[in-house]
Amino acid sequence: MNWLSIYGLYAIIREYAGCPATLPLFCRYEHGWNPIPEPDPYDAQTDKPLMLVWSRRRLQEWNEESSIPAAIVGAPFIHYRKLRNIEKDIAAKGTIAFPAHSTSTIDAVFDIDAYCKQLQNLPGEFQPVTICLHLHDIERKKDEKYREYGFNVVTAGPVWVLGFEFVEKFYDLLRRHKYATSNQVGSYSFYAVEMGIPFFIYGEEADLENGGEPLMPSKFSYTDYPIGVLAAKIFAGPTQIISEAQKKFVEEELGIHDCLPGAELRDLLIESNNRAIEAYQEYLKTGQGGVEEKIATCRKLVDYFQNSGDTDKQLEYILKTFAYAPPNAEFCCHLGLYFLDVQQYEQAVFWYKLAAQLKKPINSRLMWLPHIQLCLCYDHLGQHKLAYEHNEIAGKYSPENSQIIHNKKYLERVLGIKPPNQA
Repeated sequence: MNWLSIYGLYAIIREYAGCPATLPLFCRYEHGWNPIPEPDPYDAQTDKPLMLVWSRRRLQEWNEESSIPAAIVGAPFIHYRKLRNIEKDIAAKGTIAFPAHSTSTIDAVFDIDAYCKQLQNLPGEFQPVTICLHLHDIERKKDEKYREYGFNVVTAGPVWVLGFEFVEKFYDLLRRHKYATSNQVGSYSFYAVEMGIPFFIYGEEADLENGGEPLMPSKFSYTDYPIGVLAAKIFAGPTQIISEAQKKFVEEELGIHDCLPGAELRDLLIESNNRAIEAYQEYLKTGQGGVEEKIATCRKLVDYFQNSGDTDKQLEYILKTFAYAPPNAEFCCHLGLYFLDVQQYEQAVFWYKLAAQLKKPINSRLMWLPHIQLCLCYDHLGQHKLAYEHNEIAGKYSPENSQIIHNKKYLERVLGIKPPNQA
């Protein structure tokens, strides 16, 4: 079974560790290079039984703040590259620029006009320059400014993916270029140098302005932190070579010589999973804790057994929540999925309908999830009109959802409905 994860890291870690197909990754992992000398605040809040970090530095910082066991897995992208022997293209030319990127809540602010002019003024050896933007910046329409200056703009695509889509596209773009640059050190800096592509910092540093991230400063930059200052100094450019200092720094920050071998990581993941599941089950047996704590523990067990394919255990812990509190929308959806997986579609319809009727947080995925699942159930039952109606309801809550858009096109073909522009 596949799991959606940022940059497809679940899939990459599973491949590197050689995990069984049914083994859920019951762990937290670092998704990129981080100069802040403490754990990511969301990582620090994890309830997962294992943390995977990039390097010795990050392991030490984690151990100073958390009692949750951690291990050095290195940068998963590097494992992906090495397993496929991806190298720089012999015909590589020009420079790929990775402007400091935004997230959904944090805006990377700098003078794009000035940055474009600086890139245009790079010596001929570094030309042409291709701009690789994070999808969040394309959503903010920053690509339009780069295109105005005549740059070719590319992206590795959506960051939340099932498999290797993002990393495959990223390395396909990177390997075609002779050099790499940015106005801020980031994960791309290390991936480039590790593959033998010189990287340099060039241009005005970005201010990262927080537009609603509750656990981050209102405004910060990477050079607010000592390791960020060091990185900016080491990679100051332009340069056409990789220095020994850069190579050593990259190897340390990527955990090249410190990461667990794949087989050892697999054993650690399995052992950690077993310890966690036993602890959760024992907690419920004691009868201790409040209703919310018990339901939260059941939720972890349901997710685990759902992902591992143990349907009997999955059903056991869904139903156990009903002993603690009346059915809620979340666990009705879990029960609907159970019946959907065993192809008992009428039963699945009952529970998804109930989930749709129950109270739930506004803007929660639970507003549209029951309806998209009802669409699937009714399609299996051959009731395509009902499937279409529920997909339309789901679309009102999540209009950009690719699955909902796909369902709409499919059901319009089945029902012979012509889109408005073809009527």
